[in-house]
Amino acid sequence: MTGLSRFLDPTVALVVATMVAVGLRRHPAGLLPLAFGAGLLMALTAHAREAGRCAARLPAGAISLTLRLADPVSGGTARAWVEDHGCHGLVAIRVEQADALPAGTRLAITGRWLPRQSRLRPAAGTLVVRSREVVGTQPRVGERVRTAVTRASERLYGDRAPIVDALILGRRSAMDPTLREDFARAGLVHLLAISGFHVGLLTSWTVLVGLACRLSRERAYGLGAAVAVGYVIFLGWPAPATRAAVLGVLVARGVIRQRSVRASATLATAALVVILIEPWAVFDLGAWLSVSAVAGLAAATRWTDHALGRGWGWRMLAASVGSTLTTAPLTAAVLGAVAPIGILLNFVAIPLAVLAVPGVLASLVTALIFPPLGPPLAAGAGLALHGLEALARVGAAIPGGHVITEPGWLAGVPWVVLAAVAAWGIAGRATAAVAGRRGLLAAAVVTWILATMTAWGRLGADNAAALTLHFLDVGQGDGTLIRTPAGRWVLIDAGPADQRFDAGRRVVAPYLARQGARRVDVALISHAHADHLGGLASVLRRVPAGMIVEPAMPAADDGYDRFLDLLAAEGQPWRAGRRGDRFVLDGVSFEILHPDTTWAWWGLDLNENSLVVRVTYADFSALLTGDAGVPAESELAGQLGAVDLLKVGHHGSRHSSGEAFLAEVRPALAVISAGRNNRHGHPAPEALARLEAAGAMVRRTDRDGTIRVTVTPGRMRVRAAGSDTTFTLRP
Repeated sequence: MTGLSRFLDPTVALVVATMVAVGLRRHPAGLLPLAFGAGLLMALTAHAREAGRCAARLPAGAISLTLRLADPVSGGTARAWVEDHGCHGLVAIRVEQADALPAGTRLAITGRWLPRQSRLRPAAGTLVVRSREVVGTQPRVGERVRTAVTRASERLYGDRAPIVDALILGRRSAMDPTLREDFARAGLVHLLAISGFHVGLLTSWTVLVGLACRLSRERAYGLGAAVAVGYVIFLGWPAPATRAAVLGVLVARGVIRQRSVRASATLATAALVVILIEPWAVFDLGAWLSVSAVAGLAAATRWTDHALGRGWGWRMLAASVGSTLTTAPLTAAVLGAVAPIGILLNFVAIPLAVLAVPGVLASLVTALIFPPLGPPLAAGAGLALHGLEALARVGAAIPGGHVITEPGWLAGVPWVVLAAVAAWGIAGRATAAVAGRRGLLAAAVVTWILATMTAWGRLGADNAAALTLHFLDVGQGDGTLIRTPAGRWVLIDAGPADQRFDAGRRVVAPYLARQGARRVDVALISHAHADHLGGLASVLRRVPAGMIVEPAMPAADDGYDRFLDLLAAEGQPWRAGRRGDRFVLDGVSFEILHPDTTWAWWGLDLNENSLVVRVTYADFSALLTGDAGVPAESELAGQLGAVDLLKVGHHGSRHSSGEAFLAEVRPALAVISAGRNNRHGHPAPEALARLEAAGAMVRRTDRDGTIRVTVTPGRMRVRAAGSDTTFTLRP
């Protein structure tokens, strides 16, 4: 489908247009109430349409239905229409048997619908296909084109086909996650998203080709706008690309009618059209980034044209700086990341993309029309793609080029201040000298603020003289980081990882980066289940580990096999953890109390053979139990003694934290790592009742988020969302 179904009902569009026209005829001030009314009407319409979308109506869990593929299956993923549930809209699917199914294929499937609900975004989710049967194939024209483009990409570019799909079709699911992360860290992720850059590039090349073919200027711009609109229709009207296409149409209209239109008015009109097409775009991060980036680069280039000249170097620098400053508050607040290094890398990346994108498009088109010409063009475009990949890897490795913070509105405040200072610096048609003086004044003020904060001891990730335990919010799994008083790090479990979410890549590795950690001295993996082991590979790709310790109990799991293969391939030091093993880092003792290969349950249950680790530092002691339950607790009876902190076993399962065990360890603080609304019902009411009876204060990652415990002589401070409690340690 072309995506035209995303438009509002014609009657609603007519009402909105009439209201705006009446407001303009009477007085511009009348637009305010009219805009409010139009917005309310559009919101109601959007919610009404949302209720009929398949993503909102499919029941969670096991399901059987009939699908029609809108995309060819590539890398096991695609989009599809649901044919037999009386709903509309595309859903994302993942096919475990990733055969080369073309778009337009009808499938009778069984699987599971995994919904993702949000009040501020349309319903979404993933349909995991367990089994499927082809019941017919009748592709439409658009589906034939999608299949042909995807197959041509695979044939011409081989292993690089996923990045071609990202550049041309906006499908990034099949890309190597590490490469995607490198593009993000290098500030070049905008090259992988179907954004205004791609549409603008395609439009510009079309205009240049039209002028080279001796078309008039007006016809060349008209052709460029038509190609941009056609491309966006083919993509399905993504908000950033729609904004760019509308800008292209408005610019072409200005050229044809020989009128000069203000940049701010043009951008505002484009944003309005985007919202008319898709009201949910007001909550779409990509739409906000697209508009703010264009506003920033327009303001910055307008100033450099006036103050520094119209040289291409100044204009490119201004565009990079302006777009980075205006988008940084959003990326910091929502994603917890800003990549200033992209300002410099864009000087190389944009020329490469200017060659790569049209080269890839030309190779794909010619491969369909005149196949012998496709491979030579693909070879040239492949060199540019290789350059982009190499640039992303180099940029991601530059120290300080990528700033990682905790997502949230506070993370965006410094960048808002920086953007405001930059806007003040160039305000009022300031000359370069005036802007420089304003910049020096702002730098002096910021320096004094930072110096004052440092003097008050409010900077720094952890108290340098403290032991700190970080229980990370990794979802349904375990992920703990321990920082010694001298700044060395120990990892205990790395969270879950599957096709939808990798806690190592999304949570653990970024958290280490925010804390300034360059290395993990020891990584302890309690056992081989995916919710503890899964994220480790992603962590090791970004942060080296001195030693890996795990129970080495064989597991009938492909994930464990891949883990062993990774250790062998990387030459990673590894050892099996056994009862009695002990190591000391900066005065902090880590002692493995379990498992023992001589006990009766060895080899029978992965959970019961989890590493149980006791951490001691001066008067403080903690017990981290992995997924150990009552059998392991009984085996350790009489050997534990009282502890200050207990990491509750098996996410608070009813089969862990038995009464006898709690009576022995008597924890002041019990930390439970569990996912929100998890299907296992963790933590169980029975376990919570036993912890309460034992007098332990309970903190849970599903409710409290990441939990930080700071240990100083005689005290244990516990910080979580909305709470800050200090305990006096027992002698």
